[in-house]
Amino acid sequence: MYNEDMLLSVGEIAKLTGVSIRALHYYERKNILKPAYINPDTGYRYYTYNQSNFISMIMNCVDFGIPLKEFASVIEADDISALEDFIKQSINTLENKSKMLKLASDGLKKALHKMELSKQYETGHIYQREFEKKVYYTKQCGQTIKERYPISVVLEMIHELYGKSINHIADIDNLDDIISMADVGHLCRYTPNCFNYYGFAEVPQSFVHENCITIPAGTCFFRHDICSQIENTSDIFKEQLKDKDTFMVIETEELFLSKTKASQSIFVLRLIL
Repeated sequence: MYNEDMLLSVGEIAKLTGVSIRALHYYERKNILKPAYINPDTGYRYYTYNQSNFISMIMNCVDFGIPLKEFASVIEADDISALEDFIKQSINTLENKSKMLKLASDGLKKALHKMELSKQYETGHIYQREFEKKVYYTKQCGQTIKERYPISVVLEMIHELYGKSINHIADIDNLDDIISMADVGHLCRYTPNCFNYYGFAEVPQSFVHENCITIPAGTCFFRHDICSQIENTSDIFKEQLKDKDTFMVIETEELFLSKTKASQSIFVLRLIL
């Protein structure tokens, strides 16, 4: 039997936890959290201080999309093992959501960085810059580009990397393998004897596959254009390719680089010697 003097009224527990009185009544109706004691004469609800911990868990469920009915079933079962399993599952869910938020934040930061860099460059002009090491999953197209956007490479890469079709980032088991705004496009490898085009998609550097190639960090020449120029590489980089018979050219089609239109794609052609 509880002593009301040692309990918290519904208003007090609401003030303590930051949850509205209306929400507390809702949790009671849905059997998510019942008061520790209801005065039979007045109908006043009372809670223990320790119930504030359950309320914190409920708030986490609400804030981070964990179904309240799962928490309600655990509380109704009143089984400590079930509660332990629920907490472990919730931790995993929250950690994945944290990774997803970081991926989203990284993607927005990359978009902003692209916008800031693009202000320095004019289309049709050749520039030079440093680039980071990249690993690309590739699919050979032959001596002509058969696909304007190599979506088949992306789909094949996803299947190779995750072993299944992915409809949404939340369906991926290991979010550490995701790259925000990964490079996707075409590349061409030139040697003295031949050249071949490939579609490619950037993958984590830990990904190992026979179709992967590594682009080491270094310096590249590049140019922005409003249409694809990869097949005109030899003419565009004529000065840079003097006495060079082995090189690679990479082209990506990207948003966020136009100086006027948000919807306009810009093709970025990179020469790697």
